[in-house]
Amino acid sequence: MGTLFGLESGRPALNNPVMRPICTCILLLTFVLAGCATNPVTGKQDFALISEAKEIEQGRKFHRHIIARYGVYDDPELQQYVDEIGQGLARNSHRGHLEFTFTVLDSPEINAFALPGGYIYITRGIMAYLDSEAELAGVLGHEIGHVTARHSVRQQAGQFASDLLTVLIGATTGSDALSRIGQTLGTGIVRGYGREHELEADRLGAQYLHRSGYDPENMLGVIGVLKDQEVYERKLAQKENRQASVYHGVFSTHPRNDDRLKTVVRAARKLSASEYRDDNQRLYRDLIDGMLWGPSLKQGIVVSNRFAHPGLAIALQFPSGWKVVNNPDFLMARQLQTGALIQVTLENRAKDESPSALLKRITRNNDLRVNSGDYGVTARVEVRPPNGKDKQPARLTAIALDKVRTLVLLATAGKQHFANADKRFIEVNQSFKRLSESEVEAIEVPRLRLVPAGSVSSFAGLAEQSALEYDAENRLRLLNRAFPAGEIEPGTRLKTIAVYE
Repeated sequence: MGTLFGLESGRPALNNPVMRPICTCILLLTFVLAGCATNPVTGKQDFALISEAKEIEQGRKFHRHIIARYGVYDDPELQQYVDEIGQGLARNSHRGHLEFTFTVLDSPEINAFALPGGYIYITRGIMAYLDSEAELAGVLGHEIGHVTARHSVRQQAGQFASDLLTVLIGATTGSDALSRIGQTLGTGIVRGYGREHELEADRLGAQYLHRSGYDPENMLGVIGVLKDQEVYERKLAQKENRQASVYHGVFSTHPRNDDRLKTVVRAARKLSASEYRDDNQRLYRDLIDGMLWGPSLKQGIVVSNRFAHPGLAIALQFPSGWKVVNNPDFLMARQLQTGALIQVTLENRAKDESPSALLKRITRNNDLRVNSGDYGVTARVEVRPPNGKDKQPARLTAIALDKVRTLVLLATAGKQHFANADKRFIEVNQSFKRLSESEVEAIEVPRLRLVPAGSVSSFAGLAEQSALEYDAENRLRLLNRAFPAGEIEPGTRLKTIAVYE
């Protein structure tokens, strides 16, 4: 009778090598469709392949990685306060039987997130912008909503189904193009209900606030300052010709006046009659007064463009007016007007390798001409900047900290600006200093401070008194809910940044 799609009539399908992957995928798909569990929030069947025990184990495993990466903020009183607020909300959630863990991370990032099984994190970075206990509860309630609705588990299951769909299409058709289409469709499905997950977490968070005695309207207050932060960051990134670092956490999927968000939040107030507790703004502000600002002590401290690292016992002075960015992986200073920049990293030398040899290894140039100074060694090189077509001059410096660790400074500018910029680069090299024990103890640390409004009459005046070096006025406006053009209200306490030893 001939063949159909290359198959002989009457031949058992399972013995056919072409049909084998198809049958395997069908069997897997049948197994996946059977992998449903009851959602603790809705009571309906969800597509999920991970049990609650496995979910908790998964969260516990990743919790160690989160703590290793960010660190726990060293303030037992603040940690206990956040835990008490979170535990109260968790008891009033759909999964009150879970053992929830709440942690304030030692990070300046504006973020809050949840892991499967009840692990909730909030950074001190976002806490600086919150203004009351009720707003803190709003952020924690949202993250608890992600856990109670098992969003992480459901997303993992959705991605698994997406990958399986891709395999099935590829095995059935033998077409890479259709396989890629299946992958795209699967990704779209996952991302599509991601927005719905955020709205569901908002709805659940509002319910948990209501049940715990907090006015759910506080969730709407949080979104305002976060959206202001996003607007500021996008404008700043455009000015600095870089990609914006936009917050992807709580309420990030909503516009400022999202009617759907308002609807789900205000629906919680109709669940039962309730007199809401005080927002507890004073206690919250008292607890964040003195909180560390900027990178953790482990990353080093930047005050007035002086970088001091307590652990390494070293210091560097960057030029006034340059923007200094202290990331976990590197330190960078940049002059926005000319594009001149300096990037500092910590590198390890090989056994018996000199700083000069390190520079030659980095540049892959054994003939590199290296000059010595009191601080270390330096050389003129050329680099190709990201997205740049032409090479430009640069200075590469190595400063030995001990037998292995080495501070490496790569400084560059366009050809038309390099001569002047190189003078600043050499000054930074020469500013290197090893700190004594007493100097390490005397390192000034930027901290959030609350001051009476009567001490200043404008945000420009507050900026002059603050320890913020870069765009201080706008950043203080954001902290004080006055962005972009609000005025100081008499009788209030203002957030500012000051330095402490």
